[in-house]
Amino acid sequence: MAFQDYFSIVAFFIFLRETLEASVIIAVLLQVMNRTLPRLKRQVWWGAGAGIVISIIFGGIFAGVYYAAKTMLFKGTAKAIFQGVISYIAVFLITYLAFAMLRFANIEEKYARKLEVAAKNAAANASNPVHNRTQGYSVAILAFTAVLREGIESVIFLAGVGSNTGVASIPLAALAGLAVGLAVGLAIYYSGRAIKDLKAFFVVSTFILFSIAAGQVSLGTQMLSLAGAFGPYAVWQDDLAWHYRPVADLSHCCSDEFNAPNKFFSLAHAVVGYQAKPTPIILILYCLYWAIVIGVVILKWRNGSLFDSNANAKRKRTALRLERAAAAARRRAVAADRKAARAEAAAAAFAGYAGPQRDEAERAASEARAAASEARAAADAAAAAHEAELQRLQEEDEAARAGDGGGGSSSGDGEASGSDDVAVVVDSGAKGKDVDALPAVAIGRASSPGVVKATAATWPNASARD
Repeated sequence: MAFQDYFSIVAFFIFLRETLEASVIIAVLLQVMNRTLPRLKRQVWWGAGAGIVISIIFGGIFAGVYYAAKTMLFKGTAKAIFQGVISYIAVFLITYLAFAMLRFANIEEKYARKLEVAAKNAAANASNPVHNRTQGYSVAILAFTAVLREGIESVIFLAGVGSNTGVASIPLAALAGLAVGLAVGLAIYYSGRAIKDLKAFFVVSTFILFSIAAGQVSLGTQMLSLAGAFGPYAVWQDDLAWHYRPVADLSHCCSDEFNAPNKFFSLAHAVVGYQAKPTPIILILYCLYWAIVIGVVILKWRNGSLFDSNANAKRKRTALRLERAAAAARRRAVAADRKAARAEAAAAAFAGYAGPQRDEAERAASEARAAASEARAAADAAAAAHEAELQRLQEEDEAARAGDGGGGSSSGDGEASGSDDVAVVVDSGAKGKDVDALPAVAIGRASSPGVVKATAATWPNASARD
């Protein structure tokens, strides 16, 4: 029995990622409860346990219906088309999961900032028995919905790779992913370390997920080719269209068949889509996927959103856009100064002559000086706008830190007065809501990567610049 028959690496990473998120949320919630409302820790565990039970029930029902439908409803060509389409759906799901894994290091800070302020304000109403019961229900519901959501996401992601994954290979992989995810959550809770310390692990995991998604492109293309999705498929190789003919045959040494003596290549076929007889259409689409992924990674890295949450990345993108605009304006001003210097030199050459040529040179020099002055003013304005944006971001960060440290005045229902960022589930009005539905607190500092502080430009005279 091959390794992939009883352990699905794809399922392992899916359960690992979703368990990590749920366990980090629970760990952060428990840490906040320890500091502010220790009497509500039991409600956290009750909510998390209920979420696990409902997730298992939902997953079992969904898996039974899914595999029964796949076995009984699709035969022959229809089954090949079904497997190919599901493989391409898996490509999008796994790629999304991979990019989400890169931003995972910020999830702990996101939840901690939201829960800390809300819990401190709720503690001010600890003498109200009705409010205490509401707090308990709300905390339990938060833990329940966090765990249930991750469980449902796991089932949905598994459905995307289910066409090429045997049902027998999921249980062990799921248990391994759950165990590793829970171990990381417990380590964070008891050690007090931040999940961002595991950034290298998330980068490596993301690359593995990209490789698995690329393998789904290979497997999906193979299934769709057999079904004739890219043109008629012939039985004999001489009758195949050019894009169906293998460009190489490595089956004599590196066969991808499950019954081959060397199981490594059959495992590589199941996990990363290795083909012993790759065809042009498979290679083209495989390389196209990697080109798109690399392009998106570069774009996200340039925009500052590769490792940051959307809200923080948006703040960085705004500052970076203003910084680039200031740099472009500065370059235009330098070019205008040089043009003015050349015009003045030309006018000086005609200074001893009378006539239309001197007048034209003086007019051109005057226009060039005016254009240079306007360009310098525009550059100074762009630099000032960038400086103002950095100042605004710094003030937001200071306000957020002050709110985290000092809490704030609380109203009767446990919601902090004058703040939209603390309307969290520890009061009756927010019962049943998840933290993701709340207004995001801006995170980041002006000194963060990708936000480079600029000062107003100064402009020496044009002759010195030449």
